[in-house]
Amino acid sequence: MNLKHIFLGCTALLLSGCRVNDHTTAMIVGTKIIRATAASGSCVYDPTTKEFTFGIFNPTAGGYTHALVLENHLSDNSTLGSGRINTNEFQVELAVINYEQIDGPPVTLPEQVVSGNALIATGGVGITQLQLVTPAIAAAIGANSMKIRLHVQVWGRTLDGQRVKSSTYEYVIQADPTFVLAPPSPPCTAPAVASSCEGSNQDTDTFCR
Repeated sequence: MNLKHIFLGCTALLLSGCRVNDHTTAMIVGTKIIRATAASGSCVYDPTTKEFTFGIFNPTAGGYTHALVLENHLSDNSTLGSGRINTNEFQVELAVINYEQIDGPPVTLPEQVVSGNALIATGGVGITQLQLVTPAIAAAIGANSMKIRLHVQVWGRTLDGQRVKSSTYEYVIQADPTFVLAPPSPPCTAPAVASSCEGSNQDTDTFCR
């Protein structure tokens, strides 16, 4: 092969600048995993919520559901032609989640595909709620205690149908069969009762309702 062609091909790949580790696009970027927080008697996801250093959940009582914060770094392409509309908004469709066991007794934790939904505007920030640990994975963990690194990648499409996938976001959670969610503070006063935003088996917000 002509060395000039090899050089030009490599240069084109470098200039494209659209790939990061795991061959994922750098234009849709996961930045943190956040819990739902209580607000006026209901629960919301706020992209400004801080991420816990480590997540924690009780696998004997269910899975783990939080939201992934996504940034859309695609540019508004409506300026490319007269009468053109912007098609670079990103529609979330699903997430592929892989599990890397850090410690504890060895357990088989197969890849999971879970649904997601959100429309992330160009240049914007949004969230998509994801079942990060499915009931099947929680059942596989059982009463074992272990740390697991989640590898979360979101798939979706731009408004003109282009297939796009996000960067892979990593987050460590602790599976602890003794974990119990703390009640609201101050305690609820009857007739209000304690409730949790994402299930009492995990590190979510609590409130009275």
